[in-house]
Amino acid sequence: MGLRRTTQARWRRRCRSSRPLPHGRVERWCRRPSSSTPSARHSSSSRVYQPCFAALLLGGVYCEAIGADGLDFGSIIDWTYLRTQSAAPARPNQFHRMIRLQQAPPLEAIHLMSPRSTNIGSLVTAMSSGRALLDAVPELSPEFLLKGATGLARRDWGAALSNLWIVVEQITSHLWESKILIPARGSQATPGRVDQLSDTRTWTVAARHELLHQTGTIGTDALGLLSVARRARNALSHIGKHPTESDARSAYSSALALLQLATASSAVPLALLDLADHTISDPFLPREPIELQPTHWMAIPKLPGEAELEKLEAAMLPNSTVQPTPTSGAPDAER
Repeated sequence: MGLRRTTQARWRRRCRSSRPLPHGRVERWCRRPSSSTPSARHSSSSRVYQPCFAALLLGGVYCEAIGADGLDFGSIIDWTYLRTQSAAPARPNQFHRMIRLQQAPPLEAIHLMSPRSTNIGSLVTAMSSGRALLDAVPELSPEFLLKGATGLARRDWGAALSNLWIVVEQITSHLWESKILIPARGSQATPGRVDQLSDTRTWTVAARHELLHQTGTIGTDALGLLSVARRARNALSHIGKHPTESDARSAYSSALALLQLATASSAVPLALLDLADHTISDPFLPREPIELQPTHWMAIPKLPGEAELEKLEAAMLPNSTVQPTPTSGAPDAER
């Protein structure tokens, strides 16, 4: 037991250190698993990597929330190469695993023709900017912001609205504390005034937004977005009414507006990121005809009998010289 604790402490010290490793040394990505339950380990690790992704997202680098199926464990070798010791079932993890092992089929490997890429400098800048924004609003839970943006990209309007409204309420609490409660404590307030202003039953989030608007903290446009998002969230929570895309995007825009007010930032890098570039298309909308410009070709195996059907269809076209092949007595090689 003592040796295990000493070893775990050594790994934790190494993970916190930023010094380069000697040649040939291998360093773990994260702390060694403890003897706690699997759910507790996942909850603890979630509090580590989800805020990192949220910081990158706030810094202008698009990231999505991941679950336990998207978490791999491995090693960084010489701060240059990666080696995974697990096989997470999520599709991105499987893709990277096949690519690293050079076992990817052509349908997967073709994505390497035009891969999305970034550089360490961009990640460092985004992480620094994102962490500064998160530190400025300690009430903000990064995981909910990350899940809300992911819901927008996946067109899951209910998940987006639910998570983003939590972000709205958390930032509202920060603004209420800094703009209302702190000045009230500093003034010669009557007894019980601060307690009354802190009562969430009297000062609901709608009332707080209205007072912050009356004091000039929240603008008219942001107040309108907050009103739309609040009504949609209440309808979702109380009667199960599914929100629309406009409702979810109102929550997203209002959350960014409040964050900019809370941090006194000239611009939140996330606001400059166009989520439409990362949003999946609506599968129920009719697709508009587009002119294809293929750069690579790959043969598609035909289904049984598909070649004969193509010949019959071609023979039915006007001015066609193709003759249908008899279906009986024909050699197997021609079918």
